[in-house]
Amino acid sequence: MTATTPMLSPRRVWVTVGYVLAAIGLSFVPGIGIEWFAAPRSLVVIGGIVTAVALGALHLFRGRWPTVVVVAGLAVMVFEALLTGTTSVGATLIECDAIYSLVIARSTAQSQRLLPMIAAACLSVAVAGLLLANILSAPLLQATILLFAVGVTLWWGITVRAPMTRADQERERASLVAEAAAARQREALVAERLQISRELHDTISGHLSAITIQSAAAVAASTPLTAEELTARLSCVRALSLDAMGDMRTLIEVLRTDTSTPVTLPQNWSAIGPLIGHARESGTSLTLTGDDPATIPVDSLASVTAYNAVREALTNAAKHAPGMRVAVDIRSQGEHLDIAIANDRRPHAETGAVSSGYGLIGLAERVRLCGGDLHIDRSDDTWTLRVRLPLTAGREAQHA
Repeated sequence: MTATTPMLSPRRVWVTVGYVLAAIGLSFVPGIGIEWFAAPRSLVVIGGIVTAVALGALHLFRGRWPTVVVVAGLAVMVFEALLTGTTSVGATLIECDAIYSLVIARSTAQSQRLLPMIAAACLSVAVAGLLLANILSAPLLQATILLFAVGVTLWWGITVRAPMTRADQERERASLVAEAAAARQREALVAERLQISRELHDTISGHLSAITIQSAAAVAASTPLTAEELTARLSCVRALSLDAMGDMRTLIEVLRTDTSTPVTLPQNWSAIGPLIGHARESGTSLTLTGDDPATIPVDSLASVTAYNAVREALTNAAKHAPGMRVAVDIRSQGEHLDIAIANDRRPHAETGAVSSGYGLIGLAERVRLCGGDLHIDRSDDTWTLRVRLPLTAGREAQHA
């Protein structure tokens, strides 16, 4: 993790100026530097001033290149010691602040493990050296003082950096949680839109197909329709158009809302009787066998799927085999609802009905979400759609 701070912010500049002025002032105080060997006092003062200015110039860039500043600062301090025989206190202060900035700015998993060990080693050696000050040589004692300063600086930086690291980790964790929540929300939205897409296709396609079939039957009649027959056909077309407009309006209102709203349309198992009645009114020769659909209890999820299975089969039969016989068999078998719709085939029929090609794909998805099975049997003479659905589809907590 890297702390991003402006390279030359006014605050950083003033802090550096303060350090440099303090270092220059301390250069004029005799006897407070770390002396390695004797040298003229004037040389020590001039060396201290030049070192303070050089370290100050480097110190300005501690936010951008902290490692470079620390390494270059150490080189400047070594040069001062070799030239003047003394390491000035001001230079030590500036370099320790550069080390502190490095610890704050460069925190990695490896540095978090190594820096505490380095700081503990420096402090341990420094404390041991101070305890043995009476028997240590002057250079070793001076090195002990420097190690103490470095150890304290490292420990201070580690202590300050620790809560910053935890805060960074918490922010990163919160960001990941927010991203995961947003991803789940997007998935839910996509799932809802797919549901609406299926509802829109199944509902509107069914209505429009019925309208096309009714119109085609009226136009293709061998004898002119009477006024009563024509009125009945037009009334049926009008009713189907109004139903299509109402269902489309319901779906559009759902799409316009910002919140997740369940899609509720009237087309479910309770409407299977009117569906079969419309098919017969349109001229389809339809036979219904098995159990009475009104006596079969089906939950809401399987109800919509079962209705759409029958509607899709009847729509396809009317589109691709108009005038051919259709047999619908509905049976309640234990915990399952079995539906079989078969019609005689007329492969080359031209009805003018528009086919999207997505009806059976959408139906297969609905059946899968209910935990059911869908099979389509094709032969030269018949086309059969078989659906088995659980009467209670609660094991799949998804919308059909």
